[in-house]
Amino acid sequence: MKQFACILTLAVLAADFSFAHPHMSLESRLEFEYSGAVCTGFWADWTLDPYFSASIIQENDLDRNKRFDAKENVGVHDTAFANLRKFGWFTYIRSASGRFAPEKVERFTASIKGDRLVYRFFVPLEGKGLGKDFSVAIFDSTYYCAVTYSVEAAVTRQAVAGGPLPGWKRETNKKYPVYYNPGGAATDGTVYKEWKAGLETAYPEEIRVRL
Repeated sequence: MKQFACILTLAVLAADFSFAHPHMSLESRLEFEYSGAVCTGFWADWTLDPYFSASIIQENDLDRNKRFDAKENVGVHDTAFANLRKFGWFTYIRSASGRFAPEKVERFTASIKGDRLVYRFFVPLEGKGLGKDFSVAIFDSTYYCAVTYSVEAAVTRQAVAGGPLPGWKRETNKKYPVYYNPGGAATDGTVYKEWKAGLETAYPEEIRVRL
């Protein structure tokens, strides 16, 4: 299984979800890193649903020891995570200057907690001028993957001794809806940029960070 969409399909067919969106889910938690008044980036931790987790673990934990060694970690990245570049890693950053997806992510690792697959990666923001007031939304614009946030959806950390510690809150932004086909097949990855008959509307939750 070299394509992310193929892996997703196999992961959800057993649950008989092949004719309704979404087909999988993840729970997200964000850690924002600050240096003074500047946000240098944030860590994303995703806990994947049991069906997808089982598929990826079965495919990549070759020695069945419930851990991914360096080689196995590369396998998870290449077979399941790398393709998310096409979808902005489900990560959308919004500030006064507009909304954008990250240009890259770094330091990807995969781990197993219980029977669940966990992704962890870093989104660098140095040079973006972000820190005072901006938002991050984790969502899939095709609505193939449903996203929720953990109870502690975010945390902020300050690298400068005595520096200000930003606050955060979860909020739904009604200005940036997502349109999706609730009857789409498991292979339907269409991104709808405007509403039309038969589509439903979703509003992604954002984590707003303010200094």
